[in-house]
Amino acid sequence: MAHADNKLTGKTNVVKVVGLFKRKPGLSMEQFKDYYENNHIKLFDEHISHPGVLRYSRRYLEPFEGLALPLAAPKSGSYDVIMEVWYSDKELFDSFKGQSNPDFTEIVRRDEEYLFDRDSMVMFLTEDHESKDGPWGV
Repeated sequence: MAHADNKLTGKTNVVKVVGLFKRKPGLSMEQFKDYYENNHIKLFDEHISHPGVLRYSRRYLEPFEGLALPLAAPKSGSYDVIMEVWYSDKELFDSFKGQSNPDFTEIVRRDEEYLFDRDSMVMFLTEDHESKDGPWGV
C-alpha cells in the first residue's frame, strides 16, 4: 500500500516490472494467448503466490487507428503483450532478484523460445506517478 505522504506526490512504494514481448513468428495471436494463459504462466505459480506479489497481468495489444496519426497507425512487428508483475516494495523485489535456480531458468528459457521472439524481449522497472487513483488501492 502507498504511504499517506506518497499520496501527495502521486508516487507509490509498489515496484512494477513491465515486459514487452512479441510472439514467435508463425504463432497466431490466438495460439499465442492460449499457450501463454494455459501453459507459460503456470511456470510462475510459486513466485506469484507470495503474498507480497500483488499482481501478475498480461495485456494483449490490438493495434487500432483513429487517434493522433501517424502515431496510432498499426505497425507490423510491434509488441503483442505487456506483462506486469507488481511487488509490494523494493526489498521484496530485490530478494527475488537474488534467487537463482539454473534448472528453472532453463525450463523458462525453453518455454520462451517456443512462445516469444526472445531477441525482441525487453523488461523495465517503472516509477509510477498517478494522476488519478484507480479502484485497486495500491
